[in-house]
Amino acid sequence: MSHRDLYRAAFDAAEDALFLLENGRVIDANPGATRLFSGPEQGLLGRELADLSPLLQPDGQASAEGLKQKIEAASRGEPQRFRWLYRRPGGGFVHGDTQLARLALADGAGPVLRAVVREEDKEQRRLYALAVDMLGTATLDGRFKELSPSWERTLGFSRQELMGRPYVDFLHPEDKARTLSETDTFSTGAQTLTYENRFRCKDGSYRWLEWNAMLALDEGLVYFVARDVTRRKGAELALRDSEEKLRALYEGIPHILIVADKDARIVSVNRLYPVLRSEEIVGRSLYDFTSPEHHDTVRQALETVLQTGGRAQYEAVGLGANGEPAWYANHVSTIPGAGDATNLLIVAENITDRRRAEEQRRESEVRFHAAVEASMDAFLTMISRRDEREEVADFVITGLNARAAAMLSMPREGLLGQRLSELGHSPEAGVLLDRCLRVVRRGAPLEEEVLLPAPPGQPSRPGAWVHHHVVPIQAGVAVTMRDTTDRRRLEDQLRQSIERLESYAEELEGKNRLLAEENAERERTASVLRQQQEAIRALSTPIIQAWEGVLVLPIIGALDSGRATQIMEKLLGEVVRTQAHFAVLDLTGVEDVDAPTVDHLLQVARAASLLGSRCLISGISPRVAQAIVELGSDARTFETFAELEDALRHALLVSGARLPRLRHGKR
Repeated sequence: MSHRDLYRAAFDAAEDALFLLENGRVIDANPGATRLFSGPEQGLLGRELADLSPLLQPDGQASAEGLKQKIEAASRGEPQRFRWLYRRPGGGFVHGDTQLARLALADGAGPVLRAVVREEDKEQRRLYALAVDMLGTATLDGRFKELSPSWERTLGFSRQELMGRPYVDFLHPEDKARTLSETDTFSTGAQTLTYENRFRCKDGSYRWLEWNAMLALDEGLVYFVARDVTRRKGAELALRDSEEKLRALYEGIPHILIVADKDARIVSVNRLYPVLRSEEIVGRSLYDFTSPEHHDTVRQALETVLQTGGRAQYEAVGLGANGEPAWYANHVSTIPGAGDATNLLIVAENITDRRRAEEQRRESEVRFHAAVEASMDAFLTMISRRDEREEVADFVITGLNARAAAMLSMPREGLLGQRLSELGHSPEAGVLLDRCLRVVRRGAPLEEEVLLPAPPGQPSRPGAWVHHHVVPIQAGVAVTMRDTTDRRRLEDQLRQSIERLESYAEELEGKNRLLAEENAERERTASVLRQQQEAIRALSTPIIQAWEGVLVLPIIGALDSGRATQIMEKLLGEVVRTQAHFAVLDLTGVEDVDAPTVDHLLQVARAASLLGSRCLISGISPRVAQAIVELGSDARTFETFAELEDALRHALLVSGARLPRLRHGKR
């Protein structure tokens, strides 16, 4: 058998459909092609593959144009392999794996192509169509070549819309760079790849896809399976967000959260103090950070929670922020785990400030109660009681000091719990009830002073004044009372005293007016007297110009220092005015004189001498002479004469005047 016969036998026996093409037309076909396309061999000869195809392929391309490009490439010696949809003559379609290759002929004739069409497995196609995951292939330039129907069901795009554009056009803008970086690993020799990105749907939303891709370099294709993991990603993001929130809550809560195992060993803690590191806390016992006197309290609380599965609370002293002791309020509960792995959650709240505040409050209350007890005022606290109409009608005493018990005339123990309306023996109670009702109904404080009536059965006893200050408090009132009877009595006495003083003041004012009038009269009399004295002084020191250049000053009466000063002033003034050469002081009328006065006279004489006037003294009595000697004054300062006439004669003689004739008996 010749080789041609062997090749023909093999051509006819092939299971796949075999065609020989020349210039794009079928020049030979085997029985497999006849079976696949349901027609006699003669019905296939002379036809083009495009005649056996629908007008458009599933990816939207025109069958005639697509086959033409592939046949031209195969004719140039470039083998082609592609998946193609063919049309059966009797109806229906065939998906075929098509290969085109040029045959090398010895006679150098034109290019003859061998076309091999292998029908795809039907069961595989059905599984492909039913797959929930999105299956497909893509070319190395990033375009889809074939897609399973699940792409349309998941994304809403038709396969033609998806295969008409590069698949990166459908990626979320934030995922493009990362996806291209992932797919670049194929260039490094990787054969498989797994990655995730967001893929756009037809309605504009995005779905998360998980890709498993495999590179078939010999076919120039990438096979892939894409799974919709949007729900899983949403759950992961929600879980991550929840974990972040829980972590933020765990770390940001102001209290200390401690997770410990059933042996009280610390597993984790949400915050660390500056004085401790994590390794210094985790793994250690709770008791290491608790004051020894509270170990039993902690142990009992943990055992109770582990046995009952409930909750427990306790307060204990532990380690503070700066290493100092601090009080904590601890809330313990269980955290169920697998098997016996039950942990404990301890929420520790630092209550050091609160404990200190409570201690200060207790101390303040003690001081307040001590102050209330020691107060001179009466204090009461009462709660209101309502009648059948739900209106406040009475008050019950809930607290009072000793002063209040004394004012209400009953022991403190007997007053506690009593109603004001039941204290009929005390006039204070009735008045106080009325004031308290007014305060509660108005909702405003009241402060006033009232006069209490006399106690029942004691009409002769005087009433008492009481100052009330009533303040509304929650569900009742607080009352301060002060007995002001003594103050009111003192005020009355003071008022009476003031009235008497006012009467005395009026009387005194009248007397003052009379005294003022008398003083005015005395002042007028004194003024007249001063004028008279001035006149007398002027008359007592007359200066007479006896002759030209001669002045005479007769002095009559008592001579004292004040008068001597006046004589000096007046004489010196006249000496200057008249330019007198002689000044005669006649002391004939002076009976007595003291030493200071004599000294003044001597000063007058010396002063006159300084002004150029000679001082002549006449009529010196023995007492005046004796005083001059006792003073030890120099008598040469002035000249003395027994009588005024002698002094005048001497002055006239010295001045050159004509002397008068001497009287009889005188020389």
